[in-house]
Amino acid sequence: MKTDPRRTREQLWTRQTAPFIAGTLTLMTFIAFESFAVTTILPVVTADLGGTAWYSFAYAATITTALIGMVIGGNWADQSGPRTPLMIGGTLFLLGLALTVVAPDIGTFILGRLLQGVGGGIDSVCLYVLIARHVPEGPRPRMFGLLTTAWLVPSLAGPLIAGFLTDLTTWRTVLGIVLVGSAAALLCLLRVTQTPSAQDEFGPRHPSPGDRSWSKIVGRSGSLALLAAVLLVVLHLAGQLNTFVSVVVVAVASLALIITARGILPAGTLLLRGAPQRLIALRAILGATVTTTDLYLTLYLQTERGYPPTTAGLVIALGAAGWALGAWLQGRFSSTQRTHGRLVLLATVLVAFGPATALAYTSSNLPLGVVVAACIAMGTGMGTAYPRLSSATLALVSAERQGAYSSALQAGESMSIGVLTALIAALLATGVTFTTLYGVLLGLALVAILVAATGSTKRHAETS
Repeated sequence: MKTDPRRTREQLWTRQTAPFIAGTLTLMTFIAFESFAVTTILPVVTADLGGTAWYSFAYAATITTALIGMVIGGNWADQSGPRTPLMIGGTLFLLGLALTVVAPDIGTFILGRLLQGVGGGIDSVCLYVLIARHVPEGPRPRMFGLLTTAWLVPSLAGPLIAGFLTDLTTWRTVLGIVLVGSAAALLCLLRVTQTPSAQDEFGPRHPSPGDRSWSKIVGRSGSLALLAAVLLVVLHLAGQLNTFVSVVVVAVASLALIITARGILPAGTLLLRGAPQRLIALRAILGATVTTTDLYLTLYLQTERGYPPTTAGLVIALGAAGWALGAWLQGRFSSTQRTHGRLVLLATVLVAFGPATALAYTSSNLPLGVVVAACIAMGTGMGTAYPRLSSATLALVSAERQGAYSSALQAGESMSIGVLTALIAALLATGVTFTTLYGVLLGLALVAILVAATGSTKRHAETS
């Protein structure tokens, strides 16, 4: 079905959509702030709670359980609509955050982080479904672009503010502010979504309460997500071992995770069969490539080139500014599937500048300024790609499957990042150079270009 050209420049901010957009962006901003703030304060937290040895698990806890929340949230939204799981997921997120604020020991803190992951995973999917239902298709890419930019200010100011408040008061103050702000934003969002959207009124009827059994909500995919979360924990723990055994463990766990992913993601995703499946795989490749490029560039700048953390962090922060630029630029274009495809292809080329330049930098005397420019280009590519991949995927599937495919977009990326970061950590522990590392990442970026160039975003029957 072709998009009506008259709808391509519909207004995003209207009297009907403004309260929903404001609530969504506020909630996302606090979630983003917490994500970047924890990176800054976590060393202080673990030392204060006497759990320095648990540092890695305390950080990875939310990523691990978010996978479970994403899958369950997608099934739940398809079964009963997105509002109820949003409320339950938000409650779990706030409860987990409250536990971290008052945690008397590291065990309680980690438990809170685990609950945050489940609740945050559910809510992240529900927000996608709510956007599909409350924002018209024409301006929808601009809405996804706003979600991307909602992470920009926290990525730049979050670590600085968190560090300042921790020095001035305590790390509990930082998490307390996030708790209060997130609670207010969630209540606002629940209130404005009480009124049914047009899609709710004229779209497919939701199943009756008797059909919404817990077994259907969790389903086979939820059980597999739990298994995937366990495998991700194994991956991260094994990647920290300074022996060759870690590579073997990571490789075996990665293979098991790939097998598990076949049951979590839509059929055909791993083989790139189907237009929406191909977009899910492409987001996973891009997300893993960019995250790992940034993660290990920071490490290389400090350990190999002798730059202070401030300089290394500034390089990454400037790349985050590129995300905002890309998100703004892509919103200037129409919402047709042809436009989606062209912009995504351009985005993959921009992303490749990141690992390609890092590869050259680690093997030569390339000026750091060139690396900064490449990070900005890479960020621009991701800011362009994310809104378009999300919008194109949701436009290609029926309303009844939007929850499942929303969760697949995020679950696929989480698993790919978990596998790639753990595998590279294990390789570095065995003596593999940063140059080799970025050669691998450049190869992944080229794969992304190939997938984008050969893919088709034409609507066709999806594989369930």
